[in-house]
Amino acid sequence: MNSDRITGAARQFGGRLRNVAGQATNDVGLRAEGVIEEALGRGQNLVGQARDGARHLADDALDAGHDYYDRSVRALAQQTRAHPLAVVVAAGLTGAALAWLFSSSRRR
Repeated sequence: MNSDRITGAARQFGGRLRNVAGQATNDVGLRAEGVIEEALGRGQNLVGQARDGARHLADDALDAGHDYYDRSVRALAQQTRAHPLAVVVAAGLTGAALAWLFSSSRRR
């Protein structure tokens, strides 16, 4: 829970109290202030809920990313254990390709 939700709930409650006080005293101005304050509080509370939802969504995405990374590392390690020669050849070819790319760009 963040400060927007707490502040919004407090504003909403305060607006409700003003509205009730305005109804009890037949003060239209106080009732209007109460309705406005209650609406602003409700809006601020909704902003807080949206922020909390976005934070939870980001946390879930981060957890999923960590999970996918861990699974891919395990799969790569398994393939490396199963085919060590293929990994050495692939690494050598990748190094040769990078060396060729960097050396050809210097000649120009």
